[in-house]
Amino acid sequence: MTTPTRPARVRARVPRQADVKLAVRWGIRQGLPAVGMKLGARSGDLFARLNADPALQKDPFPLYAQIRAQGDVVPGRYVYTAARYGVVSELLKSDAFRSGVPDEALPAPLRRALAWAIDPRAQPFTERPAMIMTNGAEHLRLRKVASRGFTPKAIDNLRLRTIEIADHLLDELDEAKHRDGSPADLVEEYANLLPVLVIAEVLGVPAKLQETFLGWGDRILQIAAFGVPFRTFLDIEDCLREMNTWLLGHFDYLRANPGENLLSRMVAASDAENATGNGLTETELMANAGLLLFAGFETTVNLIGSGALRLLAHPDQAKLLRDEPERWRNAIDEMLRLDGPAQFTVRHSQVATELRGVPVPKLRMIICLLAGANRDPAVFADPDRFDITRANARDHLALGAGVHFCLGASLARLEGEVALSRLFERFPNLAAAGAPTLGPNAALRGYIQVPATLGLG
Repeated sequence: MTTPTRPARVRARVPRQADVKLAVRWGIRQGLPAVGMKLGARSGDLFARLNADPALQKDPFPLYAQIRAQGDVVPGRYVYTAARYGVVSELLKSDAFRSGVPDEALPAPLRRALAWAIDPRAQPFTERPAMIMTNGAEHLRLRKVASRGFTPKAIDNLRLRTIEIADHLLDELDEAKHRDGSPADLVEEYANLLPVLVIAEVLGVPAKLQETFLGWGDRILQIAAFGVPFRTFLDIEDCLREMNTWLLGHFDYLRANPGENLLSRMVAASDAENATGNGLTETELMANAGLLLFAGFETTVNLIGSGALRLLAHPDQAKLLRDEPERWRNAIDEMLRLDGPAQFTVRHSQVATELRGVPVPKLRMIICLLAGANRDPAVFADPDRFDITRANARDHLALGAGVHFCLGASLARLEGEVALSRLFERFPNLAAAGAPTLGPNAALRGYIQVPATLGLG
């Protein structure tokens, strides 16, 4: 009889340092907020309930109304929330409240752990040193360089090229594949494509990479939500590394081959400012180029999709725009007011203070519900009604306010106006063809499918 051999001892895999750092980054940036939101939802925090309940995310506007009804500032277990127009506008413009989520709010051991775990190659543009998360002199320095390509003249010069791109895409929609009456997807076949083609030209992205950038955007922008699952976070970071590696190489290319696009101007302006110590580091260039690229096209994709849906549901207003095209600019602002893609932004208190009679501790995070403020009946009469003739539509906060007002606001409005006006002029019999599909991102609300027949038959 043979003696049984003892099974070989399997040595447990020792996690590599990179794996540990990844787990720390996810745990602090995503895991802890997810736990906080779940605990907040159990204690009755309405904003936390929104993040915890996908059903509420499909139609969050009644919940925003409930938050408005509770007062100017609604304290929660971990965050405060504001949904009234007056206080949200005040927060966006106030020097006492800063943009973003400060690392100083974390306990010292977590701050040290996060500093140790940071991977510069996977740095997202939702964190410093991206402009939207910086304040004071740092913000002004970054914005000064980035704004070189967003002058009124530069935006106006883009109008003709944007029209050319829109007409080319509409020519493709007009092909035989939809002449049998089969529905087109206005998002996949139009809204997704126009902004990325425009912003790619603005930033000097080669044509062969434009589809890649669209894929990067879909994956990376998931980070705007609270409590991203670990596997999603892993994919986002992989994507960020791909994008950032390309950007660093592209900066060198633009230095050797300068052009008139925004990114080329940013690099040149930054290099010129280096003599005075006010230039941008490669990390700052990388973060803000990513911000301009993805914030630039995602906002516009959602604006075009939701705007088309509104006009399909209100053919009388679509006809009014065909008859009186000078109303398009106001119509775009009404679309942004009613269906602004960014549902909220974040501010935090620099010091312990009081806001509208509510004590606010130092470094307390305040959720500014832009979409809630834009439907405040104290400012917008009959706020849930879509009305392209609304006199104060432009007063919306969909693009922010104060020093953090959206740098690309003029470009977003231009693209939205051109895309929708050309679409409804080209296909006057455009009609909805089934239910649209809302995207899963509660922070950046938009449709991923809007089926419509073109009325060509």
